[in-house]
Amino acid sequence: MLNKLERKFRNVRMPNMMVILVICYVAGFVFGKIMPGLMPYLYFDPYQIMRGQIWRIFTFVFIPSSGDYFMALISCFIYYSISKALEQVIGRFKLNFFLISGILIEALFGFLYFFLFRGSMNEIYLMLMNPYYLYAMLFVLFAMMFPDARFLLMFIIPIKGKWMVFVTFAMYALDVMQAFRQGFSGYGWVLVFMIIASVCTLILFLLLTGYRTNNAPSNVIRRTEFRRKAAGHEKDIRAGKTARHKCAVCGRTELTNPELEFRYCSKCQGDFEYCNEHLYTHIHRGQGSSEDNHV
Repeated sequence: MLNKLERKFRNVRMPNMMVILVICYVAGFVFGKIMPGLMPYLYFDPYQIMRGQIWRIFTFVFIPSSGDYFMALISCFIYYSISKALEQVIGRFKLNFFLISGILIEALFGFLYFFLFRGSMNEIYLMLMNPYYLYAMLFVLFAMMFPDARFLLMFIIPIKGKWMVFVTFAMYALDVMQAFRQGFSGYGWVLVFMIIASVCTLILFLLLTGYRTNNAPSNVIRRTEFRRKAAGHEKDIRAGKTARHKCAVCGRTELTNPELEFRYCSKCQGDFEYCNEHLYTHIHRGQGSSEDNHV
């Protein structure tokens, strides 16, 4: 479904959502330090939203998950780096969909919490709702796309992406257990709702993209490379360009693969040209079947 939507809106210029969200994160951190009186207008408050303050559906992304300067800086760097890597694999449209749908799903669960605990003091804990778990799920998506990539757990322990997914969910489970030990009072329920919302975002994204069949990392990278080469080849054809070099084995040219080098083989009878990958591995031509051999 997302692939069809992406083809339909491929000419629409999409902003880089992660850059916008990182800026919001930094702005929220700064506001909390120098303008704390502004923060109450950014909190997620269903009661005020229903009274017309619609911006609160989105402005909870300004709420930082930590008040530490170092952790805020590290978080911004990690979020931006992961988003740029994912954008190269799944495309900006799908990345934006993941982020926007995640924000809306978290807001939906915020409303669900509000109606379940309406009339209790627990409503005030919704003001602490933030996109921490949504961004963490973005990290999980990155680890799923690059299962062999190495990460540093706690900045020390090297671990592969496929194991990092389990570590992340184990940390989620610990957070839920901690909330359970506290009797799910106060912020505990808000935390659980945010975790469930982030997991639902990931599941929805994987279902709509068909991750298991069409969106595996190797398939995505191969399709992206093919489309890039095909687009460049079509552009050259429209411009009236023709290939001057063509490999006699694989058929690639300098138009489809400008990174290749092409050479003639002096042992082949005739003008046979080969790319640098097949120049020393091809079978000589025109020397008779008994003398054909690999170089």
